[in-house]
Amino acid sequence: MQFSVGDKVIHPQYGPGLITNIVGSEPSDTERRYYVIEIPRKGMTVHTPVSMAGALGVRLAMSHSRSRRILEMLGGRPHPLPEDFRARHDMLWERLGTGQELQLAGMVRDLTWRQKLTHLTKKDSDLLRKAMDLLTSEMALVSGDTVSEVRETIGAALSAAAASVAKRLRPE
Repeated sequence: MQFSVGDKVIHPQYGPGLITNIVGSEPSDTERRYYVIEIPRKGMTVHTPVSMAGALGVRLAMSHSRSRRILEMLGGRPHPLPEDFRARHDMLWERLGTGQELQLAGMVRDLTWRQKLTHLTKKDSDLLRKAMDLLTSEMALVSGDTVSEVRETIGAALSAAAASVAKRLRPE
C-alpha cells in the first residue's frame, strides 16, 4: 500500500503516527525512499522504507466508523482467556504484535473482565497497559480527542458492560 504525506498511520512497533514527508531518491525508486513518520506518543520520528512498509505491517489508522465499532466491542461479551499463564501470554503477545485495532480492543476487553473476576499477573497487567496505550493513542489520533478523553470513553464502555452483566445476575 502506498501512503501520502498527511496520512495517519499505525506502525505496529511504535504505534500511531502521521506521515510528514517522503524522502529519498527518484519517485520511481521505491528501494531508496522512506516514509517519515512522526510518532507523537513517543516523541520520535521513524524512517520506514517505502518498499518495506507493507511487510512491516504499517497500515492506515482506523476510520471514525471503526472507532464506534471498537467501543461496541469493548462493551460486548468477553472471550475466555486460557487459564495456563504461558498459553495466555503467548496468545496475548501474538494479538498485541498484530497492532490491529480489533485485536487490541479484544485484549483490553478480555483482560479487563479477567481483572474483575480474578487477579491479573504482572505480565497480564503489562499486556493490558500496552494494548490500552496503543488503542487509546490510535483512537485519539483519529478523533482529535486527547488520550485521557479517549481513555475515559473506553472506561465508560467497559463499565457499562460490567453494570449490564451485574444487573442480569442480580436476583429479582
